Amino acid sequence: MTPVSPWMKLSVHFDADQITNQLDYNFTSCDGTADPRHGPYMGGVHFQKGQHVYLDVTCCGSKESGFTSFQIIDCCIVTVPQLTQIGPKVPTIYSPPSPFLQAVGATYHLPLDFEIQQLLGEPDQMPLHRIRQEWKHNLDVGHTSGRWELSFVMTVRIMRGEDVQPELRVFSFDPESSVGGTTNL
Repeated sequence: MTPVSPWMKLSVHFDADQITNQLDYNFTSCDGTADPRHGPYMGGVHFQKGQHVYLDVTCCGSKESGFTSFQIIDCCIVTVPQLTQIGPKVPTIYSPPSPFLQAVGATYHLPLDFEIQQLLGEPDQMPLHRIRQEWKHNLDVGHTSGRWELSFVMTVRIMRGEDVQPELRVFSFDPESSVGGTTNL
Protein backbone atom coordinates (compact mmCIF):
# COMPACT_ATOMS: atom_id res chain seq x y z
CA MET A 1 0.00 0.00 0.00
CA THR A 2 1.27 3.47 -0.92
CA PRO A 3 1.72 5.76 2.10
CA VAL A 4 -0.63 8.73 2.26
CA SER A 5 0.88 12.13 1.54
CA PRO A 6 0.28 14.47 4.49
CA TRP A 7 0.22 17.42 2.05
CA MET A 8 -1.99 18.25 -0.89
CA LYS A 9 -1.84 21.25 -3.19
CA LEU A 10 -4.83 23.00 -4.71
CA SER A 11 -3.74 24.88 -7.81
CA VAL A 12 -6.27 27.19 -9.44
CA HIS A 13 -5.77 28.90 -12.78
CA PHE A 14 -7.66 31.53 -14.73
CA ASP A 15 -7.03 33.71 -17.74
CA ALA A 16 -7.49 37.47 -17.39
CA ASP A 17 -9.13 37.44 -20.83
CA GLN A 18 -11.46 34.43 -20.40
CA ILE A 19 -15.20 34.88 -20.92
CA THR A 20 -16.32 32.21 -18.42
CA ASN A 21 -16.19 32.40 -14.64
CA GLN A 22 -14.85 28.87 -14.15
CA LEU A 23 -11.51 28.29 -12.49
CA ASP A 24 -9.32 25.54 -13.85
CA TYR A 25 -8.30 23.61 -10.74
CA ASN A 26 -6.09 20.69 -9.82
CA PHE A 27 -5.62 18.85 -6.53
CA THR A 28 -2.36 16.91 -6.29
CA SER A 29 -0.33 15.23 -3.60
CA CYS A 30 2.67 17.44 -2.95
CA ASP A 31 4.98 14.43 -3.04
CA GLY A 32 3.55 13.31 -6.40
CA THR A 33 2.50 9.87 -5.12
CA ALA A 34 -1.21 10.13 -5.85
CA ASP A 35 -3.87 12.05 -7.69
CA PRO A 36 -6.76 12.37 -5.19
CA ARG A 37 -9.39 12.49 -7.97
CA HIS A 38 -9.23 8.92 -9.33
CA GLY A 39 -10.80 5.60 -8.42
CA PRO A 40 -14.10 5.66 -6.50
CA TYR A 41 -13.75 9.42 -6.03
CA MET A 42 -13.53 10.26 -9.75
CA GLY A 43 -15.00 13.68 -10.46
CA GLY A 44 -14.56 14.76 -6.84
CA VAL A 45 -11.71 15.23 -4.40
CA HIS A 46 -10.82 12.77 -1.65
CA PHE A 47 -8.88 14.19 1.28
CA GLN A 48 -6.97 12.11 3.80
CA LYS A 49 -7.53 12.59 7.52
CA GLY A 50 -4.94 14.98 8.96
CA GLN A 51 -3.80 16.20 5.55
CA HIS A 52 -2.58 19.77 5.00
CA VAL A 53 -3.91 21.58 1.92
CA TYR A 54 -1.87 24.35 0.29
CA LEU A 55 -3.11 26.78 -2.35
CA ASP A 56 -1.57 28.58 -5.28
CA VAL A 57 -3.30 30.82 -7.81
CA THR A 58 -1.99 31.42 -11.32
CA CYS A 59 -3.32 34.04 -13.71
CA CYS A 60 -2.23 34.51 -17.26
CA GLY A 61 -3.24 37.12 -19.76
CA SER A 62 -2.14 38.16 -23.18
CA LYS A 63 0.33 40.98 -23.33
CA GLU A 64 -1.70 42.23 -26.29
CA SER A 65 -4.68 42.84 -23.96
CA GLY A 66 -2.43 44.85 -21.65
CA PHE A 67 -2.61 42.43 -18.71
CA THR A 68 0.02 43.39 -16.12
CA SER A 69 -1.03 41.88 -12.76
CA PHE A 70 -3.84 40.71 -10.50
CA GLN A 71 -4.80 41.09 -6.86
CA ILE A 72 -6.92 38.64 -4.84
CA ILE A 73 -9.73 40.62 -3.18
CA ASP A 74 -11.47 37.76 -1.41
CA CYS A 75 -11.20 34.01 -1.36
CA CYS A 76 -13.68 31.61 0.24
CA ILE A 77 -14.23 27.87 0.55
CA VAL A 78 -17.84 26.77 1.02
CA THR A 79 -18.63 23.23 2.15
CA VAL A 80 -22.20 21.88 2.12
CA PRO A 81 -22.48 18.71 4.24
CA GLN A 82 -23.97 15.61 2.62
CA LEU A 83 -25.84 12.69 4.15
CA THR A 84 -23.66 9.98 5.65
CA GLN A 85 -26.47 7.80 7.05
CA ILE A 86 -30.14 7.44 6.19
CA GLY A 87 -32.59 4.59 6.39
CA PRO A 88 -35.48 3.02 8.29
CA LYS A 89 -35.08 2.97 12.07
CA VAL A 90 -31.69 4.76 12.00
CA PRO A 91 -31.10 8.44 12.66
CA THR A 92 -30.37 10.65 9.67
CA ILE A 93 -26.77 11.86 9.96
CA TYR A 94 -25.00 14.57 7.99
CA SER A 95 -21.30 15.30 7.77
CA PRO A 96 -19.98 18.13 9.95
CA PRO A 97 -20.15 21.65 8.42
CA SER A 98 -16.61 21.43 6.97
CA PRO A 99 -13.80 18.92 6.58
CA PHE A 100 -11.31 21.68 7.50
CA LEU A 101 -10.36 22.35 11.11
CA GLN A 102 -10.04 26.12 10.54
CA ALA A 103 -13.71 26.39 9.49
CA VAL A 104 -16.28 26.62 12.27
CA GLY A 105 -19.16 26.63 9.80
CA ALA A 106 -19.80 25.93 6.15
CA THR A 107 -17.88 28.98 4.90
CA TYR A 108 -14.24 29.81 5.45
CA HIS A 109 -12.75 33.07 4.20
CA LEU A 110 -9.07 32.48 3.53
CA PRO A 111 -6.88 35.19 5.06
CA LEU A 112 -5.56 37.39 2.26
CA ASP A 113 -1.92 36.56 2.78
CA PHE A 114 -0.50 35.65 -0.62
CA GLU A 115 3.03 35.95 -1.94
CA ILE A 116 4.07 36.23 -5.58
CA GLN A 117 6.23 33.17 -6.20
CA GLN A 118 6.97 33.32 -9.90
CA LEU A 119 6.65 35.57 -12.87
CA LEU A 120 6.47 33.25 -15.85
CA GLY A 121 6.73 34.10 -19.52
CA GLU A 122 8.45 37.43 -19.03
CA PRO A 123 10.72 37.46 -22.10
CA ASP A 124 9.41 39.77 -24.82
CA GLN A 125 8.96 36.87 -27.24
CA MET A 126 6.37 35.19 -24.98
CA PRO A 127 2.73 36.07 -25.86
CA LEU A 128 1.41 35.50 -22.31
CA HIS A 129 2.19 37.19 -19.04
CA ARG A 130 1.79 34.72 -16.12
CA ILE A 131 1.78 35.43 -12.41
CA ARG A 132 1.60 32.82 -9.64
CA GLN A 133 0.67 33.66 -6.06
CA GLU A 134 1.02 31.21 -3.20
CA TRP A 135 -1.08 31.30 -0.04
CA LYS A 136 1.21 31.53 3.01
CA HIS A 137 -1.04 29.27 5.12
CA ASN A 138 -2.68 25.87 4.76
CA LEU A 139 -5.99 24.19 5.54
CA ASP A 140 -5.93 21.20 7.90
CA VAL A 141 -8.25 18.29 7.14
CA GLY A 142 -9.95 16.95 10.28
CA HIS A 143 -10.24 13.35 11.41
CA THR A 144 -13.99 12.94 10.82
CA SER A 145 -15.18 10.99 7.79
CA GLY A 146 -17.80 12.60 5.59
CA ARG A 147 -18.88 13.97 2.24
CA TRP A 148 -19.38 17.59 1.13
CA GLU A 149 -20.17 19.70 -1.86
CA LEU A 150 -17.08 21.88 -2.06
CA SER A 151 -17.04 25.31 -3.67
CA PHE A 152 -14.17 27.71 -4.05
CA VAL A 153 -15.01 31.31 -4.90
CA MET A 154 -12.46 34.04 -5.52
CA THR A 155 -12.76 37.72 -6.45
CA VAL A 156 -9.78 39.25 -8.22
CA ARG A 157 -8.79 42.67 -9.46
CA ILE A 158 -7.20 42.48 -12.92
CA MET A 159 -4.84 45.29 -13.83
CA ARG A 160 -4.08 46.24 -17.42
CA GLY A 161 -1.79 49.23 -17.07
CA GLU A 162 -1.88 52.69 -15.55
CA ASP A 163 -4.38 54.22 -17.97
CA VAL A 164 -7.00 51.42 -17.72
CA GLN A 165 -9.51 51.04 -14.89
CA PRO A 166 -8.94 47.71 -13.04
CA GLU A 167 -11.53 45.02 -13.71
CA LEU A 168 -13.18 43.02 -10.88
CA ARG A 169 -13.96 39.38 -11.70
CA VAL A 170 -15.35 36.44 -9.74
CA PHE A 171 -14.15 32.89 -10.50
CA SER A 172 -15.20 29.59 -8.93
CA PHE A 173 -15.34 25.79 -9.08
CA ASP A 174 -17.44 23.20 -7.22
CA PRO A 175 -16.56 19.49 -7.11
CA GLU A 176 -17.75 16.97 -4.51
CA SER A 177 -15.32 16.07 -1.74
CA SER A 178 -14.91 13.42 0.93
CA VAL A 179 -12.75 12.39 3.85
CA GLY A 180 -12.28 8.87 5.15
CA GLY A 181 -14.02 5.63 4.24
CA THR A 182 -17.50 4.50 3.33
CA THR A 183 -20.84 5.88 4.44
CA ASN A 184 -24.11 4.12 5.31
CA LEU A 185 -26.37 5.30 2.52
